Amino acid sequence: MLFRRSVVGVLALAFAAPASAHGPAPSGGRAGDPAKVTRTIEVIATDNAFSLKALDVRDGETVRFVVRNDGADPHELTIGTVAEHAEHRQVMKAMLEQMKKGGHAAHSMSDMAHEGGVWVDPGKTASFVWTFVRTDNLEFACNIPGHYEDGMKGPIRFVK
Repeated sequence: MLFRRSVVGVLALAFAAPASAHGPAPSGGRAGDPAKVTRTIEVIATDNAFSLKALDVRDGETVRFVVRNDGADPHELTIGTVAEHAEHRQVMKAMLEQMKKGGHAAHSMSDMAHEGGVWVDPGKTASFVWTFVRTDNLEFACNIPGHYEDGMKGPIRFVK
């Protein structure tokens, strides 16, 4: 249990770091205006699976994501390009390795904030609003080490 808390702390640090700490803000849009939401998408995260498998959106559409974590581990749901997700996974992996070597995480889970996504502890629900901008190779994913590789990802396709 102590190791799990340490992992959670280090992942919180990776996730809470400002955009400049692990690259620019994500592609594919920007934080949306809650007053302009056109639909709400509910997503359930379980142990290494999302209930959402793929997402069709329109350019300029504003969506509220409500993510419920029914799993035993923390999860994130973030939006970005395939390359951005790969970079984010590498940062999270490096921070986890640093923690295993005795590093310390300075942020708690309650400090989490991330443009283009949300962190959700087990048994909790979190939401965010996103306005999409047409972008190639866009996907949603959980980048906690091993989760993406186990299938916690899906394509975001732009429709007319």
